[in-house]
Amino acid sequence: MAESIGLIERAAALLRQREAAELGGAPPPAAPPVGTEKFADTATGEADGAAAPVVENGSDVGPELVLDRGQLASYGIAMPSSERSRTVEEFRLIKRNLMAGAQGNAVGAHRQSRLIMVTSSRPGEGKTFIALNLALAFASERDVKALLVDVDTQHSTLQKILGIAGHRGLVDVLGGHADLSEVLLRTNLPNFMVLPAGRGGPHVPELLSSRRMAALLAEMSQRYADRFIILDTPPCMATSDAATLAPLVGQVVFVVEAHRTQQEEIEAALSLLSGCSQISLLLNKSDLASEHFGSYGYGYHYPGGGGDELRSDRPAPA
Repeated sequence: MAESIGLIERAAALLRQREAAELGGAPPPAAPPVGTEKFADTATGEADGAAAPVVENGSDVGPELVLDRGQLASYGIAMPSSERSRTVEEFRLIKRNLMAGAQGNAVGAHRQSRLIMVTSSRPGEGKTFIALNLALAFASERDVKALLVDVDTQHSTLQKILGIAGHRGLVDVLGGHADLSEVLLRTNLPNFMVLPAGRGGPHVPELLSSRRMAALLAEMSQRYADRFIILDTPPCMATSDAATLAPLVGQVVFVVEAHRTQQEEIEAALSLLSGCSQISLLLNKSDLASEHFGSYGYGYHYPGGGGDELRSDRPAPA
């Protein structure tokens, strides 16, 4: 366990060094900082031009997705409830850190900081588990809402967990085959919506790197000013998608799996994610147990320096 904590600490130190270099006016190193993730990983069309119109009213979106509490629980997903479980408390802490990272910015920067990408270096580290639990944690707030966007078109675990395989989604909008209002799914939780990945294909990387994708995210963050938009993105060492989207989001959560993720993988991933300037590191699947908590991680925001411990009462599910 100490070895895994050391990985996080060294990666956080690397981010702080890069921050200091930038603040001092020196050019940043060739490999800048990057995101956060946790859990298992699991299209075609021209991409250009303006984004499709974005709706604000839940009644204008597509069909309702009824979340099965038992199905979610089988994957370790914590639905908002009055029960204060340790899993819920852990994600409350993570959520508070990310909300703090969105405060105090200018209006435009504040909107972008509500775009949060969750990723990892490679499959199986828990990014989808983190992304979904985090989105539900935001949805439990009184004053904000959550929109979960599935960007993992090739190996979507979210489709399996939520039972949305075959639904049109993000790729269909980017390809010009659907309007956003037709593919957004409202849920039986009033503060929670889902945008499925849609039908993948060989041109997905070009769709995600298009001006249409940038315009769509900007428009969504503007129209949904009361929402935190969580992007469940493929591992950055498996595809180019996370690196492409990093400059478009305000925060990245990079998931590190205890006892598995290697130091060189973290450093390589941070280099690919250098387009985002605010990064959190999250240690997942740790086996540390104490009288208060069962899993252990650190969250570091870049820039800004400080770190906060993130813990829960039991190890996160694999």
